[in-house]
Amino acid sequence: MSEPSGNVGPGADRDQAGRFTRGNRAALLVGERSSAFWNACEGARRDIAAAVIADQGHSAEDAPRALWLAADGLAQAVLLRDAAFLRVVESGGPLTASGRTRRAYAVWEASSDRVVAHLRLIGLRRVPKPSPSIHEYIAAQQKETA
Repeated sequence: MSEPSGNVGPGADRDQAGRFTRGNRAALLVGERSSAFWNACEGARRDIAAAVIADQGHSAEDAPRALWLAADGLAQAVLLRDAAFLRVVESGGPLTASGRTRRAYAVWEASSDRVVAHLRLIGLRRVPKPSPSIHEYIAAQQKETA
């Protein structure tokens, strides 16, 4: 019989009641899935960083080192934000049944802030669109109704 934390039965480092014995070899490896996550995301991280560098008008060869570091930080923050969002969705939303905020939501919130900070560092700025003059607006309205 298999349990989440190892096999149960003779030779599985458990006593008759099913508790782990001293010196057991069925240890739970913390972070095992997270390293697999980052290894799987390596290509996506490189793609995001390369796209950011290209958006800044540089090639991979002539981009300044500081831009590479900022683009890589942005890529990491984006991947972490997206993973935390999926975790929030899988767990049923940002709040627990008792009304407490889930840790994944706090991770999502912090990584979202880091994404914005990296975008500002790289140079993404909000530029307001120029509003049309009253004459341009009236001309556009007349053109639509004609």
